[in-house]
Amino acid sequence: MQMLDSRNFKTSSNGFTLLEVLVLLLIVSIIFGLTVARLPVSGGADAITELRRFERLFSMARDEARLGAKEYGFSSYENAYEFKVYDDQKASWVEAKKPLQKRTLPSSLSTKIELESVERGYTTNSSDLPPVLILSSGEVTPFQFRLVSASSDQEFTLSVDEYGNIARDEKN
Repeated sequence: MQMLDSRNFKTSSNGFTLLEVLVLLLIVSIIFGLTVARLPVSGGADAITELRRFERLFSMARDEARLGAKEYGFSSYENAYEFKVYDDQKASWVEAKKPLQKRTLPSSLSTKIELESVERGYTTNSSDLPPVLILSSGEVTPFQFRLVSASSDQEFTLSVDEYGNIARDEKN
């Protein structure tokens, strides 16, 4: 009977180990992810993505106002929009923290807000008062948020009522 000697035992080196295959897959998936992230997106899809983002951010601000007993405001600019929160200590509006910070849009998109003609019932000396108020009582300044895509000549609209309910324009 012959004894097996570990010095004479040959190891097979035909193929790759599982660890080598997993490392290769990880590297390929990282390169693929970086490549896909840099691909250009069509204008219409870009606008729809931004519209959905705004809808979620607005809902988040509305919920934060109700749950945190804070007053929020919303302002829109040509290629950006931002949420502000009222700071009782400073007695002024300050930029909201992430994820509600100022959002700059891609150059192919622009925003507009149209306030419904509702008598506000208040006056203020504050020049930094946002045009749209999101109050802790659940009330919201009714408005329409329009997102215009220059690359695809499309306009997308969200309507927000006085209770913060969001409705998309059915024509889009």
